[in-house]
Amino acid sequence: MSQLVLYLVKYHNETKKDLLDKPDMRDRAAIHRDAISDFGGKPIAQYGSYGEYDMVYIYEMPDDKALAANLHLTDSLGFAKYCKAIPLMDSDSFVESLRLAKETRTGYGS
Repeated sequence: MSQLVLYLVKYHNETKKDLLDKPDMRDRAAIHRDAISDFGGKPIAQYGSYGEYDMVYIYEMPDDKALAANLHLTDSLGFAKYCKAIPLMDSDSFVESLRLAKETRTGYGS
């Protein structure tokens, strides 16, 4: 089952300096598109930002292993000060998950 993800990245200040000084490093979105595709994924949207995060990506990966492998590789490069991967679902699935949470009887919370 494919996994849709929102990925937020905050770069280290040293990385930002490299992005300024080294033109071949600037287009991080192109580099991420290639890496996502290498793991069988599909880039959906990529945005530069300012404030808490520097880059925002939305993409689909074929499964959790491919997503984890992509995140391991990205983390290992050391460019990001921190990042956050957030699983996404369509709004119908979200509504259904609320119904399921309400109707499923468990001992959780008791």
